[in-house]
Amino acid sequence: MSEHPDSVSSTSTPAGILSQWHDAVNAGDIDQAVALCAHDVAVQGPRGVGHGHDLVRAWLTRSGIRLDPRDEFREIEGRFVVPETARWTAPAAPGGAPTEPTDTWCVFTVGGGLVTSIARFERQDQVPDAEA
Repeated sequence: MSEHPDSVSSTSTPAGILSQWHDAVNAGDIDQAVALCAHDVAVQGPRGVGHGHDLVRAWLTRSGIRLDPRDEFREIEGRFVVPETARWTAPAAPGGAPTEPTDTWCVFTVGGGLVTSIARFERQDQVPDAEA
């Protein structure tokens, strides 16, 4: 497991699952990142909202995104609002994707040992009821 500020000894906690997901994403292990998501995981970003493993796989493959949490994972009312530094590493990253590391905010929910929703926001004021 990486040295995220949120590293926990138990990987079965929601924060532990989220840490594993980040480790997989940042290692480019798309199969593991997808395996840590619920089959009908909700994904929200600048392109809209969608669901499912195929969408997560396509997003991670297309963007090559890496997400480095800037704070510990804190669950507030069933969700994690995580300030992150995002990097897009794929040569075919979507048009308009920043070429330099960029602050972003992600909101996750975890249930049944899996990530059930991922929402990425470009500014903190876009996060619904942000308390991060």
